[in-house]
Amino acid sequence: MAGIALPLLGIVASLVVGMDRDDASPTVAAPPSSSASSDSVDPASSEEPEPTATTTTPASDDKSAAPPLDPPDSPLPSGSGGSASKVDLAPPQGHGPARESSWGLVPAPCTNYEQQLIDLDTGLSRVEKEDNGRIEEPGGAELHYWPDSCTGGGDYRLRGVPNTRVGLLRADDPHTAEQCRKVSNTGLPPLNLNDSETTEQAGFVIGAAICSVTTEGAVAMATIDHINEGGFAGENTASGTLYVWPKVS
Repeated sequence: MAGIALPLLGIVASLVVGMDRDDASPTVAAPPSSSASSDSVDPASSEEPEPTATTTTPASDDKSAAPPLDPPDSPLPSGSGGSASKVDLAPPQGHGPARESSWGLVPAPCTNYEQQLIDLDTGLSRVEKEDNGRIEEPGGAELHYWPDSCTGGGDYRLRGVPNTRVGLLRADDPHTAEQCRKVSNTGLPPLNLNDSETTEQAGFVIGAAICSVTTEGAVAMATIDHINEGGFAGENTASGTLYVWPKVS
């Protein structure tokens, strides 16, 4: 019995040692077949790339971009004066450089019984008692703005003072001192500034000018830059820039 048991124990021991060696041996994975590596495709790589959102920066944020152009037919800035920009300031023969000031017509209410006299050598005006259009003392004035009847609106009339050289330079005429001297011989008949049809026919509009060879021999151009309808006591007012080329003695 003892002789049989010893060989059996040796066989069992050999089996146990063999099993331990198999457990300790690393397991080697079979290499992938060539067909599997060529036929298999990575799902992520087969998908189309998603489009990348592009952010467009507005042109206004680009400091190097050119500024937007003004729209066509943009109005001019208020109060710029249409005629002043096209006046030729070259003095006529026998006259010095132009002096620049302002002039205007602002009638008093008829109840004040006043008339206005404007000196185009200086642009200054004064008032005196109204006497049915008669002037007591011109005092060097060239323009007369007086109430005709004081019976209602539109009573005031504008005219050149008698025995003076005053005329109206139309808006489309050359605004030169020489042209102004020529039209000063045409006269300025009484104008009702509240009658727009009459004043437009006469040429008393924005852009035109009143011209005179003054009592001091100067050439004066009073541009009509503003006309305010019903501006004071229901009467129209007018104003602008006065250019005076003094006579050289």
